[in-house]
Amino acid sequence: MRSMPTLKISMLARGVMFSFLGLMLVSCGGDSNVSDSGNRGVVALDQGPNWNPTNQAAFYYLDQGSWIMPYEWAKALKLPNGQSFLSQLSSSYGYIPDPVSPSNPEGLPVGFLVANPGTKNQQLSMNCAACHTRQIEVAGNKYRVDGGPAFSNTYALFKGIDLIVGNTLSDQAAFDAFQAAVQVPAETLRTQLNTWYKPYNTLMTGSLPTEHWGIGRLDAVAMLQNRVSGLDIGPDGNQNIIASNIAVAAQPVRPPFIWNSGKQDYTQWAGTSVNGDATYAFSRNTGEALGVFALFKPKRDPAVVGGVNFLKENSIKYETVNNIQTFVDQIGPPKWPWPVDNAMALKGKVLYEITCASCHGIKKGENRPGNTNTWATPVQNVGTDKSYYKNFTVPTTSSGILTGLTVPFSTNIVPASGAASVSLFDVANSSALVQLNPSIDLNIKAPNREVGSFESKVLQGVWSAAPYLHNGSVPTLAALLTPSASRPTSFQVGPVYDTTNVGLATDQPGGSATVRVTTDCATMNGNSNCGHEGPGFGTNLTPDEKKALIEYLKTL
Repeated sequence: MRSMPTLKISMLARGVMFSFLGLMLVSCGGDSNVSDSGNRGVVALDQGPNWNPTNQAAFYYLDQGSWIMPYEWAKALKLPNGQSFLSQLSSSYGYIPDPVSPSNPEGLPVGFLVANPGTKNQQLSMNCAACHTRQIEVAGNKYRVDGGPAFSNTYALFKGIDLIVGNTLSDQAAFDAFQAAVQVPAETLRTQLNTWYKPYNTLMTGSLPTEHWGIGRLDAVAMLQNRVSGLDIGPDGNQNIIASNIAVAAQPVRPPFIWNSGKQDYTQWAGTSVNGDATYAFSRNTGEALGVFALFKPKRDPAVVGGVNFLKENSIKYETVNNIQTFVDQIGPPKWPWPVDNAMALKGKVLYEITCASCHGIKKGENRPGNTNTWATPVQNVGTDKSYYKNFTVPTTSSGILTGLTVPFSTNIVPASGAASVSLFDVANSSALVQLNPSIDLNIKAPNREVGSFESKVLQGVWSAAPYLHNGSVPTLAALLTPSASRPTSFQVGPVYDTTNVGLATDQPGGSATVRVTTDCATMNGNSNCGHEGPGFGTNLTPDEKKALIEYLKTL
């Protein structure tokens, strides 16, 4: 049998986080399709007939088995200034506050919940809604966009947990206050906290770059690869840690919006994940659960095929995860809630069909088992920043417990060292799924992609997804329709929206603290705002034509 290659882009992880989109002309008009979102004090946009409070609550608070830390610890942890850690989820890290309700009895932000409620193993948990729900502001009013890319600061969350727990361990007064709240004997609690902190601190020390990801961006691919290859597959004697497998997560991207996610035939920003039926969605979403701290410790076990048990120490709630896509599929693209110039939009529709539809229109995609109605996902290089692809070439020093295993749905063998980090994640996640269901079929592989190629998304709801391009380097649709040399070299990132240029307003809460600095096409460091320009991309249209095209894009 052959050894598994260090890099094969067609084997990229199937489940890093959601990545999708869609397109359809809807009626233009005012805000008659919006409603008050209960006692949240925000306006709930019209997101289709299937999106209702019941489905929304399930999406926000489904327990997929991801464990951040014991919930009693999370409640007891304090910053040096005395503020509680949980209060920082919204005030410092930007997650959307949500009131106490039957589905959210603790009043946690959207996407956060208490796993295993009522047991001795209650855990602070998060799910996909934390990164795929956003709130925008126009004229002082707040509008909820379910399934949209969040304006949260995941870097600040990850770093904040590391600093708060580290301070609790190093500062005796902080530890004493923590111990008094948790009410576990001090020596036992310190051992437990140290045991939890060692792998977490190892992951964050090796992963987090000195240049922050910023609001609304994260390097989910690298963090997930690092988590599995660096924390889960090593020797028991070192808490399963292989620190040398962890690489700096320096290629952040904007989380995508997820309506129409079940329809694309490929997904992820680089089109590297097969998509379009429930089985591939299941695989993708179990990977997402791993990315937000599900317990996952494969163990040697001669009683199972392959000699490694991937399910014994595994907190993923596979049945729940299997249902996540059912709820996501109910989310429709948000309808523009403000007035539209119908005559101008009709002119823009003609321009859209000529300029954009060949890449971004709805076209029949590849058939998937049980689904002949997928949408095609063109994947091509349009000159945008290609440094994202560096994530797929990160080699590892050790394959740990995966060494010698046959790669699922392949004849390749996992080598002892030198495998791509993303491949080790793929092996671990797929092997767990095969043990869970030996008849599962994940044989279809994504084709090899040219480095720098990205998916051309169908554009339903695109108006609500600023900033644009995969790395969030362009603040508005108006800026995207200009040559890259004319695009802003820096801009503030936040929820305040510009409904004329369609995207981020010039001034955001926090001001200079939210600034994203971009680079040109000569410097592809992950922040380049280049590409997607020239004939066929709208940058050569006249000013009036651009206004008409933008007016039409509001209606999608």
